Amino acid sequence: MENLVWAIGLWALVFILIPVERIKQLWPVGVLSFFWMFFLNYAFIKLGYYTYASYLFVVAGVPPLALMGGAAGGILMMNWMQRNPLHKILIVLLFSGFLSVTSELFMRLGAFAMLNGFDHILHFAVNISGVAILVWLSFALVGEERIYEGRRTNFVNRAWFKRIS
Repeated sequence: MENLVWAIGLWALVFILIPVERIKQLWPVGVLSFFWMFFLNYAFIKLGYYTYASYLFVVAGVPPLALMGGAAGGILMMNWMQRNPLHKILIVLLFSGFLSVTSELFMRLGAFAMLNGFDHILHFAVNISGVAILVWLSFALVGEERIYEGRRTNFVNRAWFKRIS
């Protein structure tokens, strides 16, 4: 059930915050995020580092609803990606931290468990690596210039983003 709330919550943020035209530009990032997250989760589950303990249904040990949330998260992250290298680092750290906090919440709810000495520090490091690779793959898939162009949100105008990048 937690993964259902995760997916619905993140997709709600996508559709509330991001203009439809921008979502159409970034949908390949969502597909990439889905499969990248599956690969990472499958590998770490098979290596015995963690497991999902509560889910509605599972494929190869990975709940597809968690992957659906990951797809929305990838779109959210790349939507606000900036040209400035420092901003890129901060966004990767922010989203990696969000994943780590979410995993802690899921652990407290009994939906996720770290195993065999895998801890929050290792999980955060894996998140940083995985998110950084996702950013790189997203640039390769969609094109770096396409990531930077377009209206990013329904609530803040484009001039504000130009000032901070």
